[in-house]
Formats: sequence, C-alpha cells, structure tokens
Amino acid sequence: MAIVLGFNAPNSKHFCPWCLCTKENIGNKHKVCVIEKTMDQIKLKPPPGHVKSPLLQMIPLSHYVPDELHIMLRIWDRLWDLVLQELKTQNQFNDLTRAKILAEMRRISISFNFWQEQGTQNWSYTSLMGGDKEKVLKNFNFRVVFAEERAFLINQLWRNFYELYNNMKSQKINPSHFADQAKQWLDLFLTPFQGKPNTITFKMGLYRPKDVTPYMHVLVHHLPEFMEQHQKFGLSAFSCAPVKKKNHDQVSAFFRKTMKDGGKGIERKSAIFEILHYENRSLYFAQKGTIDKYSKPQHIHVKKLKK
Repeated sequence: MAIVLGFNAPNSKHFCPWCLCTKENIGNKHKVCVIEKTMDQIKLKPPPGHVKSPLLQMIPLSHYVPDELHIMLRIWDRLWDLVLQELKTQNQFNDLTRAKILAEMRRISISFNFWQEQGTQNWSYTSLMGGDKEKVLKNFNFRVVFAEERAFLINQLWRNFYELYNNMKSQKINPSHFADQAKQWLDLFLTPFQGKPNTITFKMGLYRPKDVTPYMHVLVHHLPEFMEQHQKFGLSAFSCAPVKKKNHDQVSAFFRKTMKDGGKGIERKSAIFEILHYENRSLYFAQKGTIDKYSKPQHIHVKKLKK
C-alpha cells in the first residue's frame, strides 16, 4: 500500500496513509484521529509523508481498506516481542523459561522452537502462520513464565485482542461498539505503573506509549471508520488471506514439486511452468471428479523373513 500511495516507510515521522498523526503522538490515547486525507489532495499537494505520486489515482483513499489479517499478524508480532523483551530485561530468558514456553506451545498444539544463531548470542524462534497465531492469542497461558498478577494482565491483553480480531471480521458488529472496544484495549495496553519502584506499593503496568505501532494506531482510530463505510460487505471481503494462502501454496509447490529451475537439456523446465502445470492438473482432476472415481493405490510393505 505504501508503494501504491507513494508513501514513506511506516517507521517515518508521518507514518499513517489516512491521517496526519505523527510518530510523537502515536501513543497519545486522548488524540482523536480520523481519515482526513483525500486522493485529490495527495495528487495536487501531497501531505507530509507522501514522497511520490500515487500509482492508482482513480481509486479514492477511502477505498484503500486495511487488511484485517495483516493487522492481527503485525500486532501479534509486537505483543510477542514485548513479552520476550521483558523476559530478557529481567534476565529470565534462560533454558528453563524457553522450555516452559515450548511446553505451553505443545499443550495448545503449536509446533514451535527456539534456536541460537551460530556465532552469536541471539535467539531466533519459529515464525508462525496466521492460524497458529490465533491459537496462541486464544489459549497461551502466560502464567508459565510470569507471576500470577503480571500474567493476568498479559493474558487479558491477548484475549481481548483475540476478541477484537474476531469482531473486526464480523459483518454484524456495530462499528461504534468496536471503536469503544479498541480504545479500551489500547487503555489496557498502556496500563501505567503505580507507586514507586522497589516499594511494597509498586504495581507494574504494561507498556509505554512509544511501544504503540502504526498497526495499533490503525486498529483504534481508522478501522471503525472503514467498518462503518463498508458495513454492507464487511472487512473480510477485503482480506488478503486468500492471496497469502495462494502465495504459501506456491512457495510450498516450488520446494516440493519442482526442480527449482534445475535440470539439464530438455529436462530443464522453469519452476513457474512446473507450478502452473501442477495447478492445472489439480484443477482438471478436481473438476472432472477424477479424485473420487479412482481410489488411491495401496502400498504393500513386504518384510524380510529372518533366517
């Protein structure tokens, strides 16, 4: 979207394609942001942040709808990074903690792992798909790595975001109700510290205003507007999930069902050609019902007899 709109990077001072909010105000929960730019304005006198002319100038800016799947994925990434950062800050990101996280992931049927990058002290972890991230949002219990009071706050933050994600996909949800839910979620995200550190009365909050990301800004300020404008169809009608699924299938086909542009002589074929050939055959057999007509061949395993 940034390329199509000729927009700056999301980490720039003016990060939002729809409003003039700046990076300094991204975590200001009292600031009200609405869709204030128009395509005509961008074409004639580009607002701050727009460095090039839009590619598709015939499409109104209100029709550039944010993708609900990407909002979930990117906010999930931020929440997970904040959890790991907190563990590292408290010097708790050790083998025992990692083992607890892996055990909890196994409990909710998620294939997940940590590994240390060779020659460094950095740890990487499995990149989860959208469905697995939903499971973590819904089921992961942070009591396995945090104290009960702290875990309660983080669990509540994650469960509330899971509810928000389901609501943003629903065509029946009231946009005003969703806006209130999103603001309450941001308030919870920005739960402040209470009392003085290192005292009995001190209560740890959650996160800081500078931890708010552009996707959170869109979730709270602009998504309700788009839900109201396109309530007839629902935001799911504009989802990029099918495109991402198609991309995932083609990447899988490249590694599993092609020679990766390899081969010699007449055997050498383009990987793209092989993928299209495989997809065409799959479509043909599906349309003709060939899969149902013929049973799959059975493999017979013969064991060698011991002498």
